[in-house]
Amino acid sequence: MSSPTPRPGTIIPSALTASSLPAPATGVPARPVTDTTPATGFGAPLSVNPLPRSGVAALFGRARAAARASWDEAPGYRRLAYVTGAILIAIGLGHAVLWAVMGGTASGPLSWRKPVTFGVSFGMTTATLGAVAAHLPVRRWIGWVLSVLLCSSAAGEVAYISMQHARGVASHFNETTPLDKALFQAAGWVIGGMVLVIVVMAVASFVRTTAPAPMAWALRAGLVGLVTALAAGAWMIMHGDALVDAGATPLTVSMTTYGAAGAMKSAHAVPMHAVQVLGVIAWLLGLGGLPRRRQVWLVAMAIAGYAGLFTVLVLRTVAGLPPFGLDASAAAYLIPAGLLAGAGITALSHASRAMAADAARS
Repeated sequence: MSSPTPRPGTIIPSALTASSLPAPATGVPARPVTDTTPATGFGAPLSVNPLPRSGVAALFGRARAAARASWDEAPGYRRLAYVTGAILIAIGLGHAVLWAVMGGTASGPLSWRKPVTFGVSFGMTTATLGAVAAHLPVRRWIGWVLSVLLCSSAAGEVAYISMQHARGVASHFNETTPLDKALFQAAGWVIGGMVLVIVVMAVASFVRTTAPAPMAWALRAGLVGLVTALAAGAWMIMHGDALVDAGATPLTVSMTTYGAAGAMKSAHAVPMHAVQVLGVIAWLLGLGGLPRRRQVWLVAMAIAGYAGLFTVLVLRTVAGLPPFGLDASAAAYLIPAGLLAGAGITALSHASRAMAADAARS
């Protein structure tokens, strides 16, 4: 079957679902699919060349094609998010290389872990929001305003973390000199731009998304996860400020440990990347050609699993327990982990088989 002709002024769909494969050159009818979407980014269709024989290899090929198409069809403000995200990831990986060469600790306020994780996490988030924006139609000037705000905020935060590490001083809760105190306060204002963009996108995902239902719910849940990560970050800041007011310093006390061993950083990091995990699961389900209703149920299953894992993690943090342990309460992870893994394995299995079947017919 042929791809639908886009309406004038719309963006040609990209490659993040299998919703509009052309008929193979041999004349064999294409595999019926159930998922369509009029946008680019996560979940959009793509017509591609014959796929490799291996289903797994075909998935990698489809992912590469998706990335290419998402770039080719993206307006400038989304490309800005992609480029900024790639640069920030490269900065994080560059610090990882320096860490491997020079050695150093993975813990503490002066560890190499901080510039690595900030670069990679902020880069992934920025690029992902650029892809999500494909399903949140706005006027071009609004897209540019939000993209510039997002990218400058993310880049400023990573630059601050990298600069403080290069200076050999703590970044967060550092009030040892007027300069360090001013820089920490400025970083708080800078990150506010990213907070605003994420909140706006989260609200918009519930009122004007163009993604098909399975992907729409995955992105909504992922953006809510990002907002939750922001709330966890604010919790950490308030906790650390209270310790500083009590006379503690980041060089002597862990500012993100709650109680005896609660890991507030984990409660902040886990929901931050829900949008990638859930988005990939929804994308794989679209490639698998399952009925739309079943795709929605599997996405809901993944959302429940991810939310359950986060809930258990937060409860352990508040109780002063580490994220993982051999205590009985850690068994509470099993059910939500099973839900998330079940949805992910089902999505990967169906997508691999569908890609292998398409490749065999081509």
